[in-house]
Amino acid sequence: MTPRLHLPGRLSWAFLVLPLILLVALGLRLHGVNWDDGNLFHPDERDIYMRAGCMYDVLTEKAGYGRCGYVQQYPETVGGLPSPGVFLDAERSPLNPHWFPLGSILIYVMVLIRSAIELFTDISALDMRYVGRPLSALADVGSVFLLFLVGRRMYGQGVGLLAAGLAALAVIHVQNSHFYRPETFSVLLTLASFWAMLRMVERRRLRDSALLGLFVGLALAPKVNILPLLLPLTLAYLYILLDSVGGRWKRITPRAAIPVVGHAALAGAISVGVLILSAPYALLDYNAFFDGIGSQVDMAREAGTLPFTIQYIDTPAFTYQIRQVALWGLGLPLGTVAWLAVPFTVVLAVTQRRHLRADILVLAWVIPTFLFLESFEVRFQRYMFPLTPFLILMGARMLLWTVEFARRFSYIRSRPPAVRNTKIDIPVMGWLRSQSTKAAWLLLALVVASTAFYALAFQRVYANSHPAVAASRWINQNVAYGSKIVSDNHWDEFIPNLYSYDVWQFPVYNQPDNREKMDELAKRLSKAEYVVFYSNRPYSSVARAPDRYPLSNSYYRKLFEGELGYLLDRRFTSHPRLLGISFQDNPFKRAGLPSPEPTAPDQDSLLKLDLGYADDNVVGYDHPQVLIFHNQYKMSEGELRLELSRPRVEGFRRPPVGLLMTADETAVQQGGGTWSSIIIRESWTNALPVLAWLLVVELIYLAALPLSMFLFRPLPDRGIVLARIVGLLGASYVAWLLVSLGWLELSRTAIYLGILALASLSGLVLFFRWRVIRGFFAQHWRLVLTGEFIFLAAFLAFVAVRAANPDLWHPYRGGEKPMELAYLNAVVRSTSLPPFDPWYAG
Repeated sequence: MTPRLHLPGRLSWAFLVLPLILLVALGLRLHGVNWDDGNLFHPDERDIYMRAGCMYDVLTEKAGYGRCGYVQQYPETVGGLPSPGVFLDAERSPLNPHWFPLGSILIYVMVLIRSAIELFTDISALDMRYVGRPLSALADVGSVFLLFLVGRRMYGQGVGLLAAGLAALAVIHVQNSHFYRPETFSVLLTLASFWAMLRMVERRRLRDSALLGLFVGLALAPKVNILPLLLPLTLAYLYILLDSVGGRWKRITPRAAIPVVGHAALAGAISVGVLILSAPYALLDYNAFFDGIGSQVDMAREAGTLPFTIQYIDTPAFTYQIRQVALWGLGLPLGTVAWLAVPFTVVLAVTQRRHLRADILVLAWVIPTFLFLESFEVRFQRYMFPLTPFLILMGARMLLWTVEFARRFSYIRSRPPAVRNTKIDIPVMGWLRSQSTKAAWLLLALVVASTAFYALAFQRVYANSHPAVAASRWINQNVAYGSKIVSDNHWDEFIPNLYSYDVWQFPVYNQPDNREKMDELAKRLSKAEYVVFYSNRPYSSVARAPDRYPLSNSYYRKLFEGELGYLLDRRFTSHPRLLGISFQDNPFKRAGLPSPEPTAPDQDSLLKLDLGYADDNVVGYDHPQVLIFHNQYKMSEGELRLELSRPRVEGFRRPPVGLLMTADETAVQQGGGTWSSIIIRESWTNALPVLAWLLVVELIYLAALPLSMFLFRPLPDRGIVLARIVGLLGASYVAWLLVSLGWLELSRTAIYLGILALASLSGLVLFFRWRVIRGFFAQHWRLVLTGEFIFLAAFLAFVAVRAANPDLWHPYRGGEKPMELAYLNAVVRSTSLPPFDPWYAG
């Protein structure tokens, strides 16, 4: 089935709509380009501008260039335009940035553009944001256009247009376009590489391989984290090789492979050459380059190695990024569709195979890259940005496939009864057929409209003053100059323009977290008028490491609960908001702190959607929650020292030594009820246990049967015999997952939901393959009955064996049965998973 929109004049219609999409994308990305009023609250962006400014000063030998940071660190640096000899000397060359985490090409671009601007007017290093951010916005608009081209080539013009429209509205794209960082350029060049790869597979020309090499080299220049792109590239050349021998693997010979290997070698050589030209000191100063890359890998591999990564300690793999992208990056409707589209694409690749190669290529990029990123403990949302265009593409394809399927499904209903296929015209389908097309279009409209609503709501972030700027303005208007302020922004951004105040920064991340540290804090708090927070990073991250920062963690709890004499005076926010609906992040619950009362303008919101914790990349730069606490009760230094020296850490506990449960864990596990309350002795299941077991097993078997027949359809019996194993394993796994993630307690409800999930998947299979399954049972009913007879015979035979030998195997005979019974009782009585240890838990 091809998910295309069947409209007349599709080509002209598409290229009429596409410019409108690109204009909308450009407007959303350029609005609020000076969102921080020149304060450069994004540290990486600020670093790029400052390094580019320093390099420009050295190259032009501007007065005072010797004070530049990297000139002081590398005094051998020679000012002025370098000669060939100086250029090749990494220690002396002024073009060596000595800094590689974010790609030296971004620095070179700023230096080059500033050199052109300076011919007409002066411009400071930080004012280059008026150049860098529009460049980032244009790069992302280019990504929207390339996504259309890639989607059209892979799945058809309708999919390409819808994907481009959704990407134009996607907040994760809009937000990243407001920063001059590598991500937007990496995404642009990754999509360009995909487009060139598809073009190469289709046309198989040498120049297409050369173009592919160019784009891959440029894509690697800003950041090398797109190296997993080599996997779909390898598959693309394998497809070319396979096509050259008529699609038969056995015909592949060295002679047939030589032309393909030559094309791949050309692409590889060009990509390496382009990478070296765009980042020459990656080669000339390779030790520093690999040290820089290695430091980034080490930072990402283990949360907590640097202060700003402590917030990711014990962050769950997979679910954290999926939730962050779905809720904050794309909006829940589009985010849900995008993530569901991944297994949907896998299923279509296996079942329909119409777009098999396109599916495999996009999955070969998305799935391995996602798994690679999840091998790291640090999970900045920006790590997921290179994948989001492809998630959107698969989501657009799934939406239009649904529309097309619904149209054909409803067509069956609209045909005259005489020509309907009565084999699949079962009564329950009638109403579904008549409404399916409307429902499919309604779903598509809901996704598009909700994504547009969220994108427009997010524009409020850039329309209003930055919360830190608004807080600075309030402080300067309402707080007497010279007042003492404790700024809790260690390893964080700052509230600007506090030069007229006596500001002391609390070094929360300094270790050891001891009495001396708290004594200094008590001294400062006793004399200060205000405590200010730029964002939630300090208290949110310290809460993730209570063992490392027990006293600081206690300090935040007592501060927020008013036990230190400080009360919240002002809270400055800039939540996305439109038509009275605001999308609010809540960092306080995750940190175990009371949530402050909302302040204007959020009080005016008709509907406040509390979406929980938002990643630091989502809120930390352009709309953090700025908090200002006022010293209301003026506690003395001695009183504060006494309070701060007594840690009170709630919600987090040091892992106990040994296997004994803590008092809280005991209470939780006992909360599930006693054995007598769980097992009802008078129930019919205890009166007829054999029948009860048989009915439960058969129920699960029926719930899993269609799914098993789909999964094991190549087998002679279509997986009928394996259906019981699939059912027991599937239902148990879903129940275990729901309880282990803390979403439900271990109860009959979790088990029922496991069976329901299994039955839902089987219902889906039955919906699509009713005729096939019905035909199999009609032709092979004897085989089905034979399998059922064998199961019943085996089941009753083992019941007879146990009834004939009911020995409990007491300890002097090995103790097997008491051990099994202990573990069974532990599972039955546990409220959470893993279950408690029946021997050592207490």
